[in-house]
Amino acid sequence: MMSRPNRMVYTPITRGHKPTASQESNTLSTMSEVSCTTTLSASTDNDSRDDDRLSDFREESEEQGMEGMGWRSGSEETVDTVVAASSRRSGTDLDKRMLSRNSDYGSYCGSPDKQTVSNSDSSEALQHAPLIQTSDEDEEEDSPDKKRNPLDSVEINIPPEMNVSKTEKIPQEPLKTFLAALFLGSGFLVTSFSLAFTHDRHPASEPLPDIVLDNIWYQHWGLDVSEYLLMISTLSAIAIVIFHKHRLIVLRRIWFLLGVLYYYRALTFFVTVLPKADEEYECQPRSNDTSVMDYVKRVIVISSGGGLSINGKHVFCGDYIFSGHTMTLTMGYLAIKQYSPKRFKLLHWASFLVSLSGVVFLLLARGHYTIDVILAYYVTTRVWWAYHTLAHNKHLRKQGEDNMLANECWWYAFRWFEAKTRGPLPRQYNIPLPKVVKRFFVKQFRSLRRDNTVSGDIFNS
Repeated sequence: MMSRPNRMVYTPITRGHKPTASQESNTLSTMSEVSCTTTLSASTDNDSRDDDRLSDFREESEEQGMEGMGWRSGSEETVDTVVAASSRRSGTDLDKRMLSRNSDYGSYCGSPDKQTVSNSDSSEALQHAPLIQTSDEDEEEDSPDKKRNPLDSVEINIPPEMNVSKTEKIPQEPLKTFLAALFLGSGFLVTSFSLAFTHDRHPASEPLPDIVLDNIWYQHWGLDVSEYLLMISTLSAIAIVIFHKHRLIVLRRIWFLLGVLYYYRALTFFVTVLPKADEEYECQPRSNDTSVMDYVKRVIVISSGGGLSINGKHVFCGDYIFSGHTMTLTMGYLAIKQYSPKRFKLLHWASFLVSLSGVVFLLLARGHYTIDVILAYYVTTRVWWAYHTLAHNKHLRKQGEDNMLANECWWYAFRWFEAKTRGPLPRQYNIPLPKVVKRFFVKQFRSLRRDNTVSGDIFNS
């Protein structure tokens, strides 16, 4: 039988051979020139015809009982097609192989039911066909017990709220911060009015029994020490907030929560008035005939003193449930721990000890009952944690049967304040100066460094 031209002679390769880069590049360049109309019959009656069609290929059997045979083109101009023809497969398996469009012959030559294909369609189909593909892989894709290759690509769906760049700019929204400041001011003002009215109602009786106050030594200077520690904690928290990159958002949160706590406190000590815990504490005399102007004057005195006794302006009694000193000390510690760098462990522990010591000295001076301190800690921490839990979880900002936090009285205000924030605020810090001033200092610093270098000294000399 006459041999075919060299470009149609196929040389055998062993299974597992990986085409070289030049062979893969030649595959695409010659696809448009190669057309194949070879078909294989799966019937057992045409074995001799199959042998005739495959007689032009040089065959190399695999060693150690390998089932398949491999052929490939002997010329770089032809398509590097690897055909795995199994001689031991059953007629049904071979039939499925020949009918599969993903088989070697089906991918490049079309399915057996289409004997004639135009050159243009064949060329276009070849360009989209895989280089090496077998019908066994096509069958295994449909099987549920297929073992996936660990190198296969895996699709991972990332929730939209997590697919946010860390460098995404968070709007500061100064208007909301200003409104939060107004809310805090209104809460403090309401608390001052509540104390102005409560002062005339507080009973002039002995202190109530308290298991802690009755078993500790009274120290009159304890209240002053507690308020000094309170100011240290507050100033430390203010410093952390000022250097925070998102200082307006942090201020908005703290001011809003303080406003909520002030409204709570104005309500609690107004409805239940307790007698003085410290019998030696001097209060202004009560009056049964107080005019509106008298109440206004009282509010001015209370507000000007900031609610502290160290300046001598807290001369009104009755504001016990719950403790404003403990509320402020606790809030200072929570703000420092939440918004300062995580590696500042020493600062966190120092803030905790300052707040705890402030509460201890407050009880030593009998500035509040023990129940006042316990309630202040409980209410402050729960409001703080509830708010930040809602702010850190976007799915909790929607009402539903599974979100009981939506029943908070400040829920709608929270949603409006945190409408443009996503998750926890990044712990980033900078100097709160205008950009023009920052650029000036950076320019001066760079010029100073340049002048101090060796090249700068030579240039100046």
